[in-house]
Amino acid sequence: MSSYRQRRFTRRALILGGGGVAGALAIGSSFAGLRREANDRVRIAVSQNPATLDVSKVGAGVNVLRPTVENFIETLIENDPSGNIRPGVCSWTISPDMRTLDYHVRPGVRFHSGDRVTAHDIKFSHERQYEGLPSYRSRCYDLQRVEVLNDSTARFHFRRSGGTYLRTRGCYLYSKAYFDRVGDAEFSARPNGTGPYRMTEYRDAEYLDLDAFEDYWGEPPPIRKARLLFVLEDMTRIAMLRSGEADLIMAVPYPMVPVLAGLGFEQARADVHPTFTVRFQLTNPNTPWQDRRVRLAIAHAIDSDAIVNGLFGGVPKHFAVFSPLEAGYDPTIRPYPFDPERSRRLLREAGYGNGFSMPLVYFANNYYGGRETAEAVTFFLRHVGITVNTSALDSSHAISFNRQYARDPNAVMVALGSGILANYSDPVEAMRFSYGTRPNNSWYRKPEFDRLIDAAVMATDDASRAAALRACARMIHEDLQIIPLWNSVVVYMMRPGVRFQPTQRDVPLMRVKDMRLV
Repeated sequence: MSSYRQRRFTRRALILGGGGVAGALAIGSSFAGLRREANDRVRIAVSQNPATLDVSKVGAGVNVLRPTVENFIETLIENDPSGNIRPGVCSWTISPDMRTLDYHVRPGVRFHSGDRVTAHDIKFSHERQYEGLPSYRSRCYDLQRVEVLNDSTARFHFRRSGGTYLRTRGCYLYSKAYFDRVGDAEFSARPNGTGPYRMTEYRDAEYLDLDAFEDYWGEPPPIRKARLLFVLEDMTRIAMLRSGEADLIMAVPYPMVPVLAGLGFEQARADVHPTFTVRFQLTNPNTPWQDRRVRLAIAHAIDSDAIVNGLFGGVPKHFAVFSPLEAGYDPTIRPYPFDPERSRRLLREAGYGNGFSMPLVYFANNYYGGRETAEAVTFFLRHVGITVNTSALDSSHAISFNRQYARDPNAVMVALGSGILANYSDPVEAMRFSYGTRPNNSWYRKPEFDRLIDAAVMATDDASRAAALRACARMIHEDLQIIPLWNSVVVYMMRPGVRFQPTQRDVPLMRVKDMRLV
């Protein structure tokens, strides 16, 4: 990478970060008065503002809701900070053929309302989310029915395998008795879960207060009271941390991480979903990128290392498909190297020596880095003769956008997506949902790939599942329907005396129970 490109991206990163170093240093620099005790209300600035607190009514915005709601609403089982599943409100047993999955309610668990948790609540929660939450309904693709065996056990019957459903932690758990008592409107407005915190006050687009639930079934959370402040603007969150208005902030823009660290703030990081990828719509046979040589040329034209290190300060990561911690990771599958000369040669071989024009739609306002990456891709492709016409699409339309173009034989479309690939909660579900032929949002159409996914779904042991996933990864890598550019790392910054252990291999979360004061 030339020194010119390194200087260009480093400088732009600081400018695009919203004021850069000078802006950050202009904010007050004293930690005086920031000490707080464990029983004080700790203040946390989160980067998302949920449109509703009811998982069943959030639609495509479930990942916006999760950093907030998972403090008081829990799934049937939980994932630990490393991202591995473990018993939570329920334990489980699964049959050797993976077709029946039993959830066993932990004795004595109660909702915040005082109602006892039973298997009837599991069935009620499943049915409500299946009806109202598209992403959950998609994960139930192989589920046939749910039955209550007794007050403490619910059985899920699957056509082929319940492994994916298990690894994605099942449904969120709500109280049927509470719903029957208060009705739908109050149920949605005043969520009632089993989590370590109760919601005590909520002001839309402002904040949500959490108080520790004294009858929580698990370890008492170290932080007894917290306020989640909904702050979408990156530099406003940074200003709040600097001024003492927030004790911890999430989703710090990458260029500001060394600035805040240099000023004495602590940090914690998590490898998370999504992966930023260039995605090609290949249903139309008349686009230049229908030719694999053109897609390979584009892969060689983009300097992902310059984006990761020059534009984003080396914070994100870059994997060819899966991360080393995931089943299916294959160290022999490596990202395509930056080689603009080879890119130009491939374009000439494909008949596009004089270049062509290409759209590039990126999703705005969901994850940091979309706009900056689109600008970098435009810069690199221009140097091999490809003219890129970028446009932004609100992230709330991402699902409908994917479905619109998935099967359109006349579409001329390339997207820069925050896609499901590495560090998803279950790599089998990542492959099935985003790249299988059957889901109506997938842009990949290959029956051989579906057979590999089926093998991964049906696998009854870890080794067989990993082998099938490695084959999936190689096919995706070689076909180049997507070009992975970088993998998200969420950065949390906090004042001295605050510690936080974020959850890996998931979306960016803010579980207050994993925070403490020292």
